[in-house]
Amino acid sequence: RALLGHALERGSEEAVYKNILRLSQSFSEVPGLESALLSPATLEKEKLSLLVTASGSDLSAEFHNFLRLILAQERETLLRSICTIYQDLHNKHHNITICELVTSIPVSHEIEEKIRRIVTYRTRGPVIINKRVDQEIIGGFVFEIGDYRLDSTVRTQLEKIKRELTESEYL
Repeated sequence: RALLGHALERGSEEAVYKNILRLSQSFSEVPGLESALLSPATLEKEKLSLLVTASGSDLSAEFHNFLRLILAQERETLLRSICTIYQDLHNKHHNITICELVTSIPVSHEIEEKIRRIVTYRTRGPVIINKRVDQEIIGGFVFEIGDYRLDSTVRTQLEKIKRELTESEYL
C-alpha cells in the first residue's frame, strides 16, 4: 500500500506497475532468481543487481529505492508476495477486473469480446481475460472472476454422472 501511495503521489504509478509485472514474470521464468535472492552467500549489492535486471530496463527511481529498502530490511523473502499484492491493489485502484477463461480449444476473438462486453457492463471497468487452453477438460469451459467460478466442462459433467452412478443405491 505504501509503495502504491508513494507512486501515485509521484506520478510514477504506471512505471512502478510495469516494473512489478516484469519482476513477477522474472520470478516465474527464472527459477534460480528466488534462490539467489534468499541465499546468504549472495551479497546485497549482487541481489540489487539481480533485481534491477529482473525488473526491466526502464526501472523507475521509486521502484529502485523500494528494492534497496527491501534488501536493507532483509525482506527479500516477501518480495514475490509483495509483487502479487501490489498488482491486486493496482487493479482495485483502477477498477480492473481479471478473469480466467479455460477452454479445450482456443476461443475466437468474437467470443472473447462478447465476454469482455458482458463483464465490463457489470463491473463498469476495464477487463483483462487470461485465456488458457486445457484439452483435458474435453469440452466446454471454466470461467473465473473473483471468487465466482463457473465450471461448464464436459469433464466435470462426466465426473458428476460417474459419482451419481457409484453412489446410487439402485446399482
